[in-house]
Amino acid sequence: MQQNIKKSLVVNTNSSHFLKYNWPGISWALFIFILSSISPPSFKIPDLFDLFAPDKVVHFFFYAILVILLTRGFRQMPPGRIVRNQFSIAFFSSAIYGGLIELYQGFFLSDRTGDWVDFLANCVGVTIGWFSFKLYDSLFNK
Repeated sequence: MQQNIKKSLVVNTNSSHFLKYNWPGISWALFIFILSSISPPSFKIPDLFDLFAPDKVVHFFFYAILVILLTRGFRQMPPGRIVRNQFSIAFFSSAIYGGLIELYQGFFLSDRTGDWVDFLANCVGVTIGWFSFKLYDSLFNK
């Protein structure tokens, strides 16, 4: 009985560590979700195939910030399995989240559309943010 209580405390401690260090990334993901759920503005959006259109640049920055916040949170966590794979977990979870947001917009929202070019912009932002953090990490955290 006492061993079960100790095990549950370990799980709760790990969960609290995860939330303690990753709340900025989780909050940013929630912010992206909320913005992705509201109706788009009524102005004409530029050509969807233009990766440098203002809409796509917003995607770049939002997902670059997301991967940076998640990687930073994983970096601050106590040593363990997640910390060892911090760059991979942050990269893939951010890219997958970008894809899920596009699917959510396409299948569940009547006034939004999922767009593979938006997903590509999300992935480019994740990649830029990921490489930026790795570069920063290699230069300043030797």
